[in-house]
Amino acid sequence: MALLDVVDLNKNKVGSIELEDAIFAAPVKRHLLTEIVHWQRACRRVGTQSALTKGEVNGRTQKPFPQKGRGSARQGSLKNPHMIGGGVAFAPKPRDYSYHMPKAKRRAALASALSARVQENSLVIVKDFDLQEAKTKVVASALQSLQTPKALVVDSNNVSLKRATKNLSTAKFLDQKGLNVYDILSYPSLIMTQKAVETLQARLLGE
Repeated sequence: MALLDVVDLNKNKVGSIELEDAIFAAPVKRHLLTEIVHWQRACRRVGTQSALTKGEVNGRTQKPFPQKGRGSARQGSLKNPHMIGGGVAFAPKPRDYSYHMPKAKRRAALASALSARVQENSLVIVKDFDLQEAKTKVVASALQSLQTPKALVVDSNNVSLKRATKNLSTAKFLDQKGLNVYDILSYPSLIMTQKAVETLQARLLGE
């Protein structure tokens, strides 16, 4: 097990915490991270694109002009895809882009992403992130003190922190239950409270 410093919101050391090797010292597998990011992006796709096919376009079904005598190619309908105002061939329709990803892969990728942040010294563990008032400027000031203006902030059941982080364009709050590879890799720094680390380790090792 590795020991990591625990700091307060002014970045003063107040203790240390043991990190499980299976979660914070796992091999960093870039191919696995890529696979999980693609899966997460596919699951987040809304899939509401839609276009009209030949059968759905409003219009007449009779021939637009006589078949013979004009010297041009015969046409059967103005709604054909090659006609102006016609339908779309193989038109896209609403669909679900999500697919199944094995739980073992998801866990391995999460451990890989967390281990990468540890190796890069981009993981900051704070004693707690309790706010006396849920204001954005308080969180912004704390992030500046921790020298992590762009960061993903992770805690457990911290409603005030969640509300205060909403308006920050350079930071995002996540509960430890929702910690995922895509969000970890989207921010250069990861801030976790000691409670979040302990809860996350207990949850992942107990599954």
